[in-house]
Amino acid sequence: MRNLPYKNTNKILIQEKIKLDFGIQKVRWEDIMIITTPGKSTSKIVGRAKKLANSYGLPYKERHGVSIQTMKNEYRDDIVIVENNRIVISPLNSEKEMFYHPNLALIRAKRIMNEGKGGQEPLISIAKLKEGMSFLDCTLGLASDSIIASLIVGPTGKVTGIEGNQLLYFLTHVGLATFTSGIEGFDAALRRIDVIHQEHLNYLRECKTDSFDVVYLDPMFNKSIDTSDGINIIREEAWRTDFSDELIQEAKRVARARVVLKDDWKSTRFARFGFTQYKRKSSSFHYGILEV
Repeated sequence: MRNLPYKNTNKILIQEKIKLDFGIQKVRWEDIMIITTPGKSTSKIVGRAKKLANSYGLPYKERHGVSIQTMKNEYRDDIVIVENNRIVISPLNSEKEMFYHPNLALIRAKRIMNEGKGGQEPLISIAKLKEGMSFLDCTLGLASDSIIASLIVGPTGKVTGIEGNQLLYFLTHVGLATFTSGIEGFDAALRRIDVIHQEHLNYLRECKTDSFDVVYLDPMFNKSIDTSDGINIIREEAWRTDFSDELIQEAKRVARARVVLKDDWKSTRFARFGFTQYKRKSSSFHYGILEV
């Protein structure tokens, strides 16, 4: 991972700059998750689970034939199951499971790569993204928009994503480091994204002025546009975005070129904070821009 453009004084994680096979940094958590394997697993999967646990400073526990629910009852923590081709999270207070997949970002990326840079992707044209630019995603979630930005700015650019929710941070951080689509350019775009676990206003406060070309805000992640179980359980875990005058002012200070807001088409935030709203027919969300 690249050096961060700020002095860190309020981190939830302590990050040690140790590169590991997972493509991630070794970290220690204040809140704990338990790493384990499926009920029937190979020595390769066990080794992978232990390596992941070591990478994140999280405890690894053998299954010993017990169910995941039994483990949750015993340890009172979220459980991470390292499977052969994916990593699954079973939140403590939910019967559903979560796993990382780029979903629509993969479809959007294929369209861009097939049609040339830009394609029919509105984020690129509205944010005026070009190769070599820097992009700060203050509301990362599953990194769908950051993946598109990374694809466009390329290896000479920089994409940083901020996620305040520990579970979402872990899911996306590991997912971006390990998910394989078989498309070289797409997978490389995932690996280039720097994922930071921090409350985004604190991160912005610590950034130097003009640290990024584009600062991006997306409160839409908490809206029920996609009703699938996978997305809804992630929304339950999502850190709630609080938009304030200070947040917008800090975003404007940190952005060299513009601040981009993605929001519900009926949102009052466009007018409230002075964004130029770009209306899109038949779309449930619009983009807004503040040029700085």
